[in-house]
Amino acid sequence: MLGACVTYAMLAENKAETGGLSGKPVKPYTLRALKTLRAHLPASIPIIGCGGISSGADALEYGRAGASFIQLYTEFGYDGVGTCRRIKDELVSLLKREGKTWGDVVNESVARLSWKEPNPPLPAPVREGEATVGKLIEEAEVLQSLLNELGEKMSGSAEP
Repeated sequence: MLGACVTYAMLAENKAETGGLSGKPVKPYTLRALKTLRAHLPASIPIIGCGGISSGADALEYGRAGASFIQLYTEFGYDGVGTCRRIKDELVSLLKREGKTWGDVVNESVARLSWKEPNPPLPAPVREGEATVGKLIEEAEVLQSLLNELGEKMSGSAEP
């Protein structure tokens, strides 16, 4: 229910604006979408984080949420050609204080937050003519387990 209140407040606050909604107001939603996607994709698939990035701290937050790269748009429009360099310089300063690189942050986050192959792994695909009732039941049980896990994760992520 809190999510609905936040959404309503965001819409009410910005309802007089013309055009689409972008920049800082969408940041909580884009971060939530990024975290959800990262949890359901393997580490081998990079995600580009965007939405409300206006500082080095924002960029770092996206990296920690599982983005491999970031994209700037709205802030670039508001702040001009120096935006990318300013954000990069802020990010470099924050990373130096931590003794890390962007690659360190991304690799740690992606490894920790990405979907991992279930243990035991999914059964190998059935070749034509090999399907048996027992094999089908076994595969259905594995899929049901995965769907249950996904349902639990999604219902848990419904809260902001």
